[in-house]
Amino acid sequence: MMKVLCKFGLVWLLIALFAGCDDHDTPQDVVRQDGLPLSGSQELPAKQTQATGWANVSYNKTTHMLTFTLNWANLSGIPTGAHIHGTAARGTNAGIKFDFFSLIPKTQTGTFSSSVLVDGVSINENDLLNGLYYFNIHTPANPGGEIRGQIEFYDQPHIVVAKGLPLQGSQQVPPVVTSATGTVDVMYNKTTHLLSYFIKWKDLTATPTGSHIHGTAAPGANAPVKHDFFTNFPKTLSGEYSNSVIVDGVMIKETELLNGLYYFNIHNIIHPGGEIRAQIVF
Repeated sequence: MMKVLCKFGLVWLLIALFAGCDDHDTPQDVVRQDGLPLSGSQELPAKQTQATGWANVSYNKTTHMLTFTLNWANLSGIPTGAHIHGTAARGTNAGIKFDFFSLIPKTQTGTFSSSVLVDGVSINENDLLNGLYYFNIHTPANPGGEIRGQIEFYDQPHIVVAKGLPLQGSQQVPPVVTSATGTVDVMYNKTTHLLSYFIKWKDLTATPTGSHIHGTAAPGANAPVKHDFFTNFPKTLSGEYSNSVIVDGVMIKETELLNGLYYFNIHNIIHPGGEIRAQIVF
């Protein structure tokens, strides 16, 4: 009987050990984000390039290790630099915080994995979790960077995200009949009060003459400009653009933002009131 009990005891001990290993391998303090885009449109100024890419990132709050995998394709030339830069929100540039260029393949298409200690000096945990660092790959034709990818973790309680908000002529007031279309991805951080956005559009009838966030207005109503981002906006019929703005409580207010009372708008000479519009709805 004692031998049987000992055997059962050994089995339960092994189960407990394996369960403990599982908990260690998948700690609750790990945050991950896969498929972060790398693009020329995230550069400042935006770059016209055929290059694309994406990043998978994981951060362990216990070990303070940031682990990442970068994938890139169709760079205009052999890489001349590869870094993490910060601190900078979308639409702003910053200095190098982690240089991993010596380790990456010197190829126009490639993949690379590495990790870096978030030491609180070169890279700060709060800034990392608030989306204030970015990857950058440089080339001879684009020494300031050809493709860039903001490091963002969406699955956090202080962050709200909306993907693929439609840019349409039908949302204009009055409605505009147009073949132009687009989408907007938005992320709002309730801690930093930073609203980040990524816009794609195509087939405008004329070169953009304005691009803004307007408010406060529900769908079916118009409102004045609250954030003008036209200066660095590509003056193209089709394109992409990334930027951010502080929700300061004056020009843009958090409560109204979260209640869907602001919208994006792209204007041109044929449609001076706006050709396509997207209501910001979380």
